[in-house]
Amino acid sequence: MEKLFIPVKYKKELTEKFMDGVNEKICNKVGLFTTTQFTNQLIQLKEFLEKKEKCVFIGESNYRATEKGQVLGCDINSPLSISENVDCFLYLGTGYFHSILLSMNTKKPIFQANPLAEFIKEVDKKEVERYVTLKKNTIAKAKKAKKMGILVCTKFGQENLEIAKKIKKKLDEKNKKAYIFLFETLAPEELLNFPDIEAWINTACPRISIDDIERFDKPVVNWEDING
Repeated sequence: MEKLFIPVKYKKELTEKFMDGVNEKICNKVGLFTTTQFTNQLIQLKEFLEKKEKCVFIGESNYRATEKGQVLGCDINSPLSISENVDCFLYLGTGYFHSILLSMNTKKPIFQANPLAEFIKEVDKKEVERYVTLKKNTIAKAKKAKKMGILVCTKFGQENLEIAKKIKKKLDEKNKKAYIFLFETLAPEELLNFPDIEAWINTACPRISIDDIERFDKPVVNWEDING
């Protein structure tokens, strides 16, 4: 079945007051990134900051994102590609997943500029450290599990059934019991129906094991973290 993806864009321009606030807080060599709906505003912000004599970088993705500066739940390659050129990053958008993920990968200051609520703040390093610790503990618990469930999303772009099959084969070779579970939209409560599963391996959007990690009663890890 053919799929048609239509990106939905935010139509309002950024206010000068908001962009002035961004300019006052960020460093001089900054990398910008955003989600699909704010890519037009990212260009507006870049032009504004360059007029304020900031050195601005916007990276390109070599994976799933299709626009410069764009990030997806499974693709932060755009900001990663310019990491060596910048002293800090600015995320234009809402939510914290992408900022936390990038901070975990680069150890550089990340600022978040929310164009809807019009505030800018630096991502709390303690919050990032909390996620790092939580992730390490979750992975350690998952590796001790003897009976594991492998989560596979049926949505286009997230379906990784072949990866799940390979993981299952590896776990079988280690004398662990592994079962593949298919879902379209995952509700943590649904996993309570399988109390004998000791840990879950996620092959879908990696946000599940970060944004929602505290909603699960059993360890949930991304397949990259447990593979091998």
